[in-house]
Amino acid sequence: MTAPTVLISDDEPLVVSALAREAKRSGLVCVSDTTSEHVLELARKHRPAVIILDINQHQDGRDLLAQLKKDPVTRDSKVIMLSGVEDQFTRHVCFELGADDYEVKPCDPTFMARIARMAAAAVRPPASPEAA
Repeated sequence: MTAPTVLISDDEPLVVSALAREAKRSGLVCVSDTTSEHVLELARKHRPAVIILDINQHQDGRDLLAQLKKDPVTRDSKVIMLSGVEDQFTRHVCFELGADDYEVKPCDPTFMARIARMAAAAVRPPASPEAA
């Protein structure tokens, strides 16, 4: 079985490289974008289990989130929104648009372990009725 894929999009290259390093340590395949211009294309191509998406990028993360959740190819990917600011209104908007989680930078040390569990659960085949 292939390792789950995570797509990381943040306009800060240091954030992307740190998260990518942690993703690989957690056994995930990592695809990244530091411009936000290729998120939809990469998501369609790689069909990641989880997408980590910074809100404040060249293209607004909330707009990307809405597009990802409307696209039949990408709508089932779990999307985690990243923000440098704790803002309840933005958090609420992200969840309304379909975000699965919202994380404020700097990320909690357990962040990537949670992502790895989420990715593994997203690609795990459903249990058969006979097993129940």
